Amino acid sequence: MALVLAAAFAGTLVAGASPLLSLGTLAVLTAFLWATLAIPAELTALVFFAALLLTGLAPDHVALAGFESKAVWLVFAGMVLSEVIGRHDMGHALFDRLLGHLKSYPALIWLISSTGLLLAFFIPSAMGRVLIFAPLVRALADRLGLAEDDPRRHGLFIAAVLGAVIPAFTILTSNVPNLVLMGAAEAIYGRTLTYGEYLLLNFPVLGLGAFLLIPLLVLRLFPGERQISLPPMTPEPWTRDQVKIAFLLAVTLAFWTTDSLHGISSAWIGLAAAVVSLLPGVGLLPPQSIGKLNFGPWFFAAGTIGLGGVVSHSGLGDLLWSHIAAAVPLAGLPDAAKYAVLQVSAMMLAMVTTLPAIPAVFTPLAGSMAESLRWPLDAVLLAQVPAFVIFAFPYQAPPVLVGLTFLGVPLRKAMKVMLYFVLLALVIVSPLHYLWGHLIGVFP
Repeated sequence: MALVLAAAFAGTLVAGASPLLSLGTLAVLTAFLWATLAIPAELTALVFFAALLLTGLAPDHVALAGFESKAVWLVFAGMVLSEVIGRHDMGHALFDRLLGHLKSYPALIWLISSTGLLLAFFIPSAMGRVLIFAPLVRALADRLGLAEDDPRRHGLFIAAVLGAVIPAFTILTSNVPNLVLMGAAEAIYGRTLTYGEYLLLNFPVLGLGAFLLIPLLVLRLFPGERQISLPPMTPEPWTRDQVKIAFLLAVTLAFWTTDSLHGISSAWIGLAAAVVSLLPGVGLLPPQSIGKLNFGPWFFAAGTIGLGGVVSHSGLGDLLWSHIAAAVPLAGLPDAAKYAVLQVSAMMLAMVTTLPAIPAVFTPLAGSMAESLRWPLDAVLLAQVPAFVIFAFPYQAPPVLVGLTFLGVPLRKAMKVMLYFVLLALVIVSPLHYLWGHLIGVFP
């Protein structure tokens, strides 16, 4: 399929077709490759950049706008901080202290989900978060003597992965789709989303709603003996470097949550924390570590932001939305129905791509959507966030797929939780999120 789409793209160039047709074909090819991971996501981004720059379908500054985005630098900061936390075993230092003297399976599931959410505030990379947290949870399951066929083992793993990823979509710095939305909104509309306003709108209902639903569903669908037997253990004392990291993360989080007061972008705060980690004498990471980082997520984020910028600059997004708006009388719908239309549109897009592609494609359309719906631009931009949280299939969120695969959870078992989660979130959480957004003045 990828070869067919690539041939179609080449055909439009050879035939001298409309640049919009060529761009549209390239955009579909790029989204298809990201959705299927037929080749690594970062390689798809490089293919996209090369195709644009070689053919001149978009100006260089538009094609490469993602590299100028604050969001891309926040991804870089997340890569460095994840390396710091993993190298100094901060996961064990925190996790072993939280375990305490647990004696029940339900308490363990709630603790695992809570720890995943807590890590989301400090580790601005979902993939890094999962790869740090998953080995700890697997070691815990082994210590508890949970057999491979024990439903509690699968429940524990599912709670860990979903709890570390899904609620974090409501924290601006914690997942790639949030950062793509942040970068695309700034690149296309000059709108800078702050940590505080994003958290205020999305976390109280979407974030906490997801956090509550996941353990409840796991306990319902993966029941087992309530009592657990955790071997006695004494956590190791904090090392000097771990104390340094805890202080650095606390200061970083404090500056993130108050960015609307001091005006410093969360990207530059994260970048400063990463630079401090790498400075000689601080002792958290050798300066040479920067050359050993996996820059795949960095190129992927730049590619998704670049795709959004190209779609907007070329007018392709406006053209697509104009046909939809002409066929559906959107302006006459009640505001709650408009919110539902935007959310369902974003969710359908996520079904054929991956979650980071939602803001890459949806955000360039937001201006036209706002005009046809007669909604403020901010309301349209932020109405896509529920689609980040409410998704049914692991492939849509690569960290979820990687985490479940790493822990050996059969996807059909995880799907049981995810499908019920989508149903309940659509019926309960999404309407409450709209009401909350309306109450604080974001949604009409």
